[in-house]
Amino acid sequence: MVIHVLLLSGFLLASIALVQAVSLRWSISESVLLAAWGFTLGGVYLVSGEAWPALAESFVTPALAPRLPPEAYLWIFLPPLLFQAALSVNVREMLGDAAPILLLAVVAVFVATGMVGGAIRLTGLGPLADGLLLGAMIATTDPSAVLAVFREVGAPERLVRLVEGESLLNDAAAIAIASVLIAAITGDAANVSATAALRSLGIALGGGLLVGALAGRAFAWLIPLLGGEGKAEISLSFALPYPLYLFADQMLHVSGVVSVVAAGLVISGLGRTRLSPLNWQHLQLIWEQIAAMAGAAIFLLAAMQIPATLRDAHWVDLIALAVVVVAALAARLVVVFGMLPLLSRLRLTEPVSAAYKLVIAWGGLRGAVTLVLALGLAQDTALPESTRRFVAILATGFVLVSLIVNGTSLKLLIRRLHLDLLSPQEQALQQKAVQLSAIGVSARVHMAARTFHIPEAIADQACSTYRHSIDIGATAFDIEAALTERERLVIGLVTLSAKERDMIPQYGSGIITIRNLDAMMRNTDAMVEEARTGGRIGYQRAAAKILADTPGMRVARFLYRWLRIRQPYGDALADRFELLMCRRVVLHQLIVFNDTSLTPLLGERLAHLLKAILKARIEAAERGLEEVRECFGRAADVLERRMLLLYALREGRERVAAMYEDRSISKEIYDAIRRELDVAWKLAVPRAHPDIVPSETDSHAIHERIDAAIARGAQNATHDAAKDATEDATADAANDAPADAAKAAGSDAPQYATSPEESAAEAAERRSSS
Repeated sequence: MVIHVLLLSGFLLASIALVQAVSLRWSISESVLLAAWGFTLGGVYLVSGEAWPALAESFVTPALAPRLPPEAYLWIFLPPLLFQAALSVNVREMLGDAAPILLLAVVAVFVATGMVGGAIRLTGLGPLADGLLLGAMIATTDPSAVLAVFREVGAPERLVRLVEGESLLNDAAAIAIASVLIAAITGDAANVSATAALRSLGIALGGGLLVGALAGRAFAWLIPLLGGEGKAEISLSFALPYPLYLFADQMLHVSGVVSVVAAGLVISGLGRTRLSPLNWQHLQLIWEQIAAMAGAAIFLLAAMQIPATLRDAHWVDLIALAVVVVAALAARLVVVFGMLPLLSRLRLTEPVSAAYKLVIAWGGLRGAVTLVLALGLAQDTALPESTRRFVAILATGFVLVSLIVNGTSLKLLIRRLHLDLLSPQEQALQQKAVQLSAIGVSARVHMAARTFHIPEAIADQACSTYRHSIDIGATAFDIEAALTERERLVIGLVTLSAKERDMIPQYGSGIITIRNLDAMMRNTDAMVEEARTGGRIGYQRAAAKILADTPGMRVARFLYRWLRIRQPYGDALADRFELLMCRRVVLHQLIVFNDTSLTPLLGERLAHLLKAILKARIEAAERGLEEVRECFGRAADVLERRMLLLYALREGRERVAAMYEDRSISKEIYDAIRRELDVAWKLAVPRAHPDIVPSETDSHAIHERIDAAIARGAQNATHDAAKDATEDATADAANDAPADAAKAAGSDAPQYATSPEESAAEAAERRSSS
C-alpha cells in the first residue's frame, strides 16, 4: 500500500509539472489539459489491463488505480484546497459584498440542488434522492479556472471578488448538504424527513462555523508566541487543516469542511497583524503551491476514472446529462437574475450590472471539489450500486461539459460584454502611468548605453521600440483634462488608504500591540470604502473614528475613578498613545509617498490638497498625543523610548541580514549579532506601566479634562479635516465627491447630496449624525 501511494505521488507530480509547462507554453487552460491527460491515462489503463494484464497489475495499476478508501479522497485533498482558498481571501474587502456572496454561495446551492433533483424526478430519469445528491455535488464551483480567465482578460475587481467569494463558501454548503443526503439515503427511511434533514444541516453548518472560528482564533493567539520564526509559523499552519477537519467531522460530527473554511477566514483576517509582512507572504506562497498540486492531482485522479466510468454509461445517461446541464444553468439564472436584484432593492448591496450577472451565471465552472466528491461516492459501498453509478457518471460528465463548453467560451463572453476594458478614469491613469514609466526607462537605458559605450542612436531606437511596444505613441496627454479634479481626488484618497493599510503591518512584532494593529487595519479598510462611496468627507469621517472614545476606555476609566484600579486605565491610555504614535509615523510616510508617487500621477494641485488632508490628520494625532501626555507627564518618555528602541532593533536586524546576503559578513558573525539582537528584543518588548497621574497635578481635574478631550476627539478631527486647504478646490471637491466617487467606481448606490452653499464641515457633521 505504501509503495503504491509513493508511486502514485511521484507519477502525479511529474504529470502536473508537464501539464503546467504545456499550459504556459500554449496558453491552454490547465484544467482542460489535466482532464485530457487524465482521460488519456485512464484509456491506457483500460487497454493495458486487457492486453498485458501482468504488466498492468505490477506497474500500471498502482499508479492509475490506487486502492484508497472512499473517505480518503476527502481527507487528503479537501482540507488543503479549502484552507488555502480561505487563506487567500481578503475578508475585509469582501464584507461590502457579503450579501450577494452569501446568496450565491448558500442560497444558490439549495436552489441548484432542488432544481436538479426536481428535473431528474419529473423526467423519470431517476429517484428524487439521487437527483438531489447529484444537484448538491455539482453546485460547487471551481475558482481556479474562472480566475485564470479573469486574470488573462483583466476582469473588473468586483466581479472577481463575487466569483471568488462564491466559490469559497459554496463548497462548504454543498458538501454539508451532500453529507446530509448521503446519511438520509443510507439510514433508516422511517427517520428521514425534511425537518430532520434541515436540523442536521443546521447543526453541521453552525457547529462547523463555531469550531473553525475557535481554531482560527487559537492559531492567531499562538502565532505571536513563536517569536517571528517563519519556519515555525508555517509548520504550525500545516498542523491545522487536517486535524481540524477530522476532529470536527469524526469526533464532533459537525461539518469539517465548514470548520476548515472558517478557520482559514479567521486567519486571513488576523494573520497580517500577527506575522511579519515577509512571513505572511511566504505563508501565502507555500499554501498556494500546496493547493495547486492538490487540485491538479485530484483532477488527474478523477479524469483517470472517466474511461472506466463512461464505459458503463448508456444513451439514457446522455439524456440525463443534458437535463442536468439545463437545470443547473436555469438554477444559476434564477438566482442571479431573479434573487440578486432583490438585495439591491432592500439596500443590502450595491446593484450588480446585467453583464456581471451573465458572466457569473455562465462562469460557474465545476472542478476539483465536485470530482473529489464523485470519486469518494463511487467507492462508497454503503450507497446502492445504482446511486453510485448514476451520480458518478453524471457528475463526471457535468464537469467535462462545464470545462469544455463554459470554460472555452467564458473569455469570449467577457470580451463581448466589454468587461475586459478599463473605465475612462482607469484608462487615463494607465496612460499617465505608462508615460511616467517610459521617462524613467528612457533615462536608465541611456545611462546603460553610456556605461557599455553603446551609441546614443541605438539607445534612442531601443526606447522608441519600448514606447511602441506598450502602445503609448507620442501623443501629448493631460490627465487633468481627462479626469475631473473630483475624480482624481477619490482616486488619490483610495490610493492613500490602501497604501496606509499596507504600511501598518511593518509596526507589528511587538512594536505596538496587536490590538492597535487590528484597530488600525479596520480603520483603513473603512477609509477605503468611505473614500469610494463618500469621497473626501467619507474619508475624513472614517479616519476620525479611531480618535473616538472606545468601550474599553470607558470601562477602564470607570474602574479607575470609582474603584481606584489603576492598571486597566493606564494600559488603555498606553494603547492609545502607541496607536497615535504609529499613526503619526505612517502619515508622515504617506506624505512622502504622496510627494514622490501621486504628485507626478495626479498633478500638483491635487497632490497639494491630499497633502493638506494628511497634515490635518497628523495635527489631530498630535493633539491626541498631547492629551495622553497630560495623563502620564514625563512618564510618557518611557513609552516613546521603548518604541524607538524596538524600531532601532528591527532596523538593526534588517541591516545585518542585508550585510550577510551581500556577503559582507560571514555566517558566524551574522548568527552572533542576530543572537544578541534577539536577546535585546525580548528584553525591550515588555511594556512598562507608567504612572497615569503626575504628582504635581490634581488627579480629578486633569482626568476630567482628558476625558472631555477624548470624547470630542472624533468631532474635532472631522471639523479640522474639513477645512479648506485650497478654498477654490476644496469646497467643490468636498460637496461633489460622493457623486464623483460613485461615478469613478461605477456604482449607482444612493448618495448624500449637499447644496453648494453648505460648508464642508457642516456636511461632515450632518452625515456623521445621520
